Amino acid sequence: MTDPLSSIRLAPRAIRDLKRLDSPTRKRVQRSFEALATNAVNLDIKPVAGHTPWRRLRVGEHRVLYRELPVEADSRYLVARIIDRRDLHRAIDKL
Repeated sequence: MTDPLSSIRLAPRAIRDLKRLDSPTRKRVQRSFEALATNAVNLDIKPVAGHTPWRRLRVGEHRVLYRELPVEADSRYLVARIIDRRDLHRAIDKL
């Protein structure tokens, strides 16, 4: 059986964002990665307006910015950032 988290690749900036989170928030985000990888139906996911391939996943007060990767890639999703909800538009403009 394969690890569901193998379908998620974190960008270097997302790794830094994850390390900066407090422990309970980090665990919530990691659980949301597992849910995303297993295609859970109860996730709050929306496309980011004006930035076509990008989507945002709501995890409490934080947002996970990600996009799907091509089928031939090793992973299924690329997580670019994990940010506070107030910084969403500023982070999207820098992608």
